[in-house]
Amino acid sequence: MSHLSTINACKLLLFRRCLQAVLLTVGIQFVLLTIFLLFVNFQLLRPLHWITSTLSLVCSFYTWFASIPLIGAVVLYGVILCQQHLAERSYCASRFRWLVHYGPRKLLFLGAHLLVGCLTAWLYTGYMHTDYRHLWYRCYGQECISAYHVYLLGMGIFAGCYYFVSVHMRQEVEIEFPIVNYCWGEKLRELLYSSMARSLFKSLVPTLAYTLLFWLFGRVVCHRLSHLLAVDLDERLEGFFGVATNGRLLFYGWLLTAQILSNMHLMRCFYSMFLSEEFPLAVTKNRAPFVQEKEVTVVAALGLTNDYVVQCLAAKYLHNLVTTGDVEKRAELFQLTEPGNRPANWRALCDQCLTLLGSFTDELIDSMQKISVLKGSPSSPPLAPISDSVSASLMAERVLTRQYNQMHGIRPMVSPGRNALIDRPVDSIRRVPNWCERASMQMEQSIQLLINRVPGIVYLFTEPEGAKTTFLLTHSLTLVYVVQALSQICVLSLKEDEFGVVQNDLPDIIKAISRLKGELDKLSSVASNLRGPGSSFSVLRGAVRRSLFHICISFGDYIGDLIPSREELHQLQTLLNQE
Repeated sequence: MSHLSTINACKLLLFRRCLQAVLLTVGIQFVLLTIFLLFVNFQLLRPLHWITSTLSLVCSFYTWFASIPLIGAVVLYGVILCQQHLAERSYCASRFRWLVHYGPRKLLFLGAHLLVGCLTAWLYTGYMHTDYRHLWYRCYGQECISAYHVYLLGMGIFAGCYYFVSVHMRQEVEIEFPIVNYCWGEKLRELLYSSMARSLFKSLVPTLAYTLLFWLFGRVVCHRLSHLLAVDLDERLEGFFGVATNGRLLFYGWLLTAQILSNMHLMRCFYSMFLSEEFPLAVTKNRAPFVQEKEVTVVAALGLTNDYVVQCLAAKYLHNLVTTGDVEKRAELFQLTEPGNRPANWRALCDQCLTLLGSFTDELIDSMQKISVLKGSPSSPPLAPISDSVSASLMAERVLTRQYNQMHGIRPMVSPGRNALIDRPVDSIRRVPNWCERASMQMEQSIQLLINRVPGIVYLFTEPEGAKTTFLLTHSLTLVYVVQALSQICVLSLKEDEFGVVQNDLPDIIKAISRLKGELDKLSSVASNLRGPGSSFSVLRGAVRRSLFHICISFGDYIGDLIPSREELHQLQTLLNQE
């Protein structure tokens, strides 16, 4: 299968999973609506009538018709969330580049949050009492704006904005890959229980914050709406006590906020649940002529550097393959191809894994060079250039002396390095006077200092220290699975590798993992100061150390033959002593 065919096959499979997540999020809207109506229409003395009337209301034609706008908003939200999951993880060096690259997508995502929150509040208020149901109502024989309805609609918009700011504004959506795989029903039940219980507590702070804002600015909003709709002003929620003492309104607002936060969290978890399921991959590439290969191989999936989700799924599949007891499936890694009797499967897999390890380590080293603490002790300072006070006659005398010595074969008593530095400016002709050059340099430095003092310039256009390192560590889950899978394959090769195809690559594997371990050890001193990747760094470093330890323990008797370098042997021995 070609590279383009692999990309298309993976995208098609991921699109199907996203479609399943969209359908599930649409179905969960009616479940949440049923729970909300059970709370609102609670009847302790007539439980059977309470349940039947609620179910009949949910299954009515009005509910299905009124839910169409909310379903459309949920589908839009799901499309944007799917695009964020499947988009390429690109690094933005400055905050300005981040705004240019992610700003339009974030604004669209914010609009989807506000739309879902507003339409959820509009749909739910249609099932409440008359005072809460409509935007205006009849009071004292005249049409009045309903402050209750305005409060609940604003609560829905505020809840959507609150979830976006707290979860999605400053970071990208990440897929959580479960350690233990459960069946679909168990995952769904656990998500529903945990999300509903968690949202009831997390909705307290936004409810109180919005209530305070409504007390301060609610009258202004209601006054503007009354003028716009040419109706009278509702005065039921004027003043602090008018808002704080309305227990039913506060309960409805808190319950609505909990529903919206739970809905947002469930939609995000559904996509993570479907996209993190095991990928149907193959180990052996079909080499028969005139046969169309339909399965995606592990090596091809690992090579999709532009698709982070597929790479993680392929690495997880490889890790599960070597850690489970499927011996027949693992045997394909060590088998020889016919004709030729060459370990094509292992050769391709090993090369791909070592390429991932090497490229990641190289990028990590380059990013660590920009961290001031890790630049090491400064080397000996270079010699200062010739001061402008050195006269031209002195420099000319030195040049003549050097030419006389070279003509008569007289060697200098000192190393020519220092004299070369002194004589170098004489060899090149200066076309700009010294005073003009100094003035231009001073002007350039002054302009640079002036620009840096402008508020926001450094913040927007300067790369934060350690930002590239943080980005690499945050997206290092593929390396976590690959390193552990490689070490487990090496350990299992002692019993399952009949042809010894892994032995030739053991030195390269040990060196690649040891090199990555050395860089992570250097980074450990400042990992706590980096913003964000604390857990990712700990997971990656623990996986690398554990993998290298398993290889050294399994091949302890032959480690001297595999690694001839004494320095590397000493480092491995230090690791064994520490463990």
